[in-house]
Amino acid sequence: QEEEETALRDAECKAEEEKEAAILMQEEERRKKDEARAAEEEVGRLKREEEVRVQHENERQVEKDKEEELIAKNEQIERQKAERLKREEEADQLKQAEEERKEHGARAARLKQEEEETALRDAECKAEEEKEAAI
Repeated sequence: QEEEETALRDAECKAEEEKEAAILMQEEERRKKDEARAAEEEVGRLKREEEVRVQHENERQVEKDKEEELIAKNEQIERQKAERLKREEEADQLKQAEEERKEHGARAARLKQEEEETALRDAECKAEEEKEAAI
């Protein structure tokens, strides 16, 4: 009977140990699942953070590209203005040179006309003097 009681107690102890081992295994599995879920959540969080970082970087790059494009356009406009002003200056200089050439031509024509008139008067005077001398 003692052997049976000992065997029964041993069986009860073994059953209790197996029950505790099963509980410990369940707790370990639950802990591993919790850790795996936490790791997945961390990976998801890190992915979202990276997506946000990349999106912000892309937005900054788009803004930078827009700024550079605007600067390039402004520089082009300034170059075009400078070229237009240069062309206008050159046109003004050509116009002024043409006006000076015309004025010079007009002065030369007036001087020539005055010389011709003076020569004509001189000739008339000389003819008059010769006529008087002949008389």
